[in-house]
Amino acid sequence: MSDERRPVLPVAVAAGLLFGFWIALSGKLDAFHLSLGLITAAAVALATGKLYRAAPRPMPAAEFARAPLRWRHFLTYAVWLVWQIFRSAIQVAKLILHPRLPIAPRMVRIADDLPHPVARLTLAHSITLTPGTVTVDCDDEGMVVHAIDPESAGSLGADGGPMADRVRAVFGARAR
Repeated sequence: MSDERRPVLPVAVAAGLLFGFWIALSGKLDAFHLSLGLITAAAVALATGKLYRAAPRPMPAAEFARAPLRWRHFLTYAVWLVWQIFRSAIQVAKLILHPRLPIAPRMVRIADDLPHPVARLTLAHSITLTPGTVTVDCDDEGMVVHAIDPESAGSLGADGGPMADRVRAVFGARAR
């Protein structure tokens, strides 16, 4: 199969899944809604067909394999991260349940000097896993993070804060 042709099976499977999702969410089984759902599902599946051919390759496999991971630090980081996720979830719940909803969203730029692309990926995903923060963009200079309130933004600091320090330790770099 050439790269110019669309793979039929992945597009058909995607259209079927989208159509099933449409039925589940709409709850309407009349001819109008079923035909509209089928047409929409097929159009979306065809429009996104190129995505089924694109292999997700953030970096060459050989470079990924050379990530200097220190397992003891990784295990302690994983436990620490679960605790941070729990603490942040409580903080976000308090914000949401507060009568005045005192959120003050902001974008924060974090400069990173992490030693490996996998370390940067780990930090970006760890930030996103923590409620109240989402990594929006990554480039060679660092990351842009959306924080729900000043406390969430302050915990990251300009260099990623304690989370970045712990990721540096996992990948063998010295903390700042």
